Amino acid sequence: MIDQPIKTYLRSLSLLGSLGIMGIFYTLLNGRSHGAFILNSPIDQMIPVIPAMGIVYLGWYPFIFIAMAYLCWKDRQLYIRTLITMNISLIFCYLIYYYFQTSVPRPIVTGNSWDVLILQYIYSQDQPFNCFPSIHALHSYLVLRAAWISKVIRKRARIVISICSILIIVSTFMIKQHVIYDALGAILLSEAVILLLQAALRIRKKAHIKWYERYS
Repeated sequence: MIDQPIKTYLRSLSLLGSLGIMGIFYTLLNGRSHGAFILNSPIDQMIPVIPAMGIVYLGWYPFIFIAMAYLCWKDRQLYIRTLITMNISLIFCYLIYYYFQTSVPRPIVTGNSWDVLILQYIYSQDQPFNCFPSIHALHSYLVLRAAWISKVIRKRARIVISICSILIIVSTFMIKQHVIYDALGAILLSEAVILLLQAALRIRKKAHIKWYERYS
């Protein structure tokens, strides 16, 4: 028989599946090329293509799951807040993709080395659209942010999460999946959603107090 704390943990962790459901909409939007904008900057043009960083890029999938599972275990309330922020941010991302589609020019990659094959696989699975804001950067930043504001996560874990998050964001530049503006847009969007949620909570709290005072 599974202990009640484990059941509660698994129930909370199952909510992470909401990100997978939201991913369906990403696929639907990842083919609209008409009128796509290119947001390249001079800095992006100086960043070299490093196919081996494709491993780090793909590592985003298990990293987000493991980091969120760890956060769920250590700080359940912050985990829920972070997950809600991720999902609401995704809604805004999809609206931006629909009305302001962007694209990143990809280099022609040839060869049969393992790193080139990984990069070719990434390119074959993901069209060069839905770039701004970067979801890779969005989730990585939110996990990093949660690790540092939590009062129960140890410094060593914070450092590991930070290094992984930063490497994943940088990898998106080095395999030309995203440009710097995509990452900056993701960070700004996540902070805006956090402020929006905090404001909504304050309004809800005030309304509850007024209701309580009226009927007390």
